[in-house]
Amino acid sequence: MRVRRLALSDLADVVRIERASFGPEAYSVMTFLAHVFRDRKGLFVAEDDDGRAVGYVLVRIGLRWLGVRRGGITSIAVDPSHRRRGFGRALMAAALAHLKSNGVDEADLEVNVVNRAAQSLYGASGFVQSRLLPDYYGAGGDGLKMVLDLRRSTAVEQSPQVSRAEHGTGG
Repeated sequence: MRVRRLALSDLADVVRIERASFGPEAYSVMTFLAHVFRDRKGLFVAEDDDGRAVGYVLVRIGLRWLGVRRGGITSIAVDPSHRRRGFGRALMAAALAHLKSNGVDEADLEVNVVNRAAQSLYGASGFVQSRLLPDYYGAGGDGLKMVLDLRRSTAVEQSPQVSRAEHGTGG
């Protein structure tokens, strides 16, 4: 398993993973292209042993506001056939390392209240529930806002580490 920055050649796999994971709620190809051209450094993919992208994470970094720099996880998904093998943990570790190395103080994300597996992954990474987001995913589809204070968290140091060469922060 290896985590690295997205290459344009990964886009078809990323969109396939997105559709398999989120169905009709999936981001479009154009949404991913917009993120690629805005800041490819915040898009990571996890490869299986054959070098095929089987998961991705899309990270955002905001501007400093009132002395605090915020960022977060916009989307993370692993191909259904590769779940529960550590790819999600490795992607989250790369995302948090990227946020921390870019001076982010606080990270957040949103998750569907019924997605217990994702909530478990996020909790293991140090995120805590902040508030309920009624109808965030449409009528009756409540979400949860989860937050992580990267200034105080040891989750980044305790998360499975991805080498600098593997996630592309070196050089």
